[in-house]
Amino acid sequence: MDARVDARVDARLAEALAAVDRSQRDYDARLGGTQADFSYIRSEFDRIAPQLAALEQRFEWLRNRLELDEPDPENALVRARLEHERARLRLELASHYEERLRRLESGEA
Repeated sequence: MDARVDARVDARLAEALAAVDRSQRDYDARLGGTQADFSYIRSEFDRIAPQLAALEQRFEWLRNRLELDEPDPENALVRARLEHERARLRLELASHYEERLRRLESGEA
């Protein structure tokens, strides 16, 4: 009877050891794939990080140049009025130019 119990235990032990071996091989394969993925992601990060830092620096420079931190409504209004005046002057000059061209073409000069 002891031999039959030993044979059954040995069979189950062999199955368990085979399952553990399969699980270990599966784990090793997945770990290898994960390490390859991590290596790729790390290399991409190392490649992109300096570019991102340069962009951040440029955005910060633009933000400071545009004074977006503390918008001053009075300053913005003054700038808008100046730009409006410049645009009005340009349109007035274009109108005078068009009128002069019309006179030259019609012979009224």
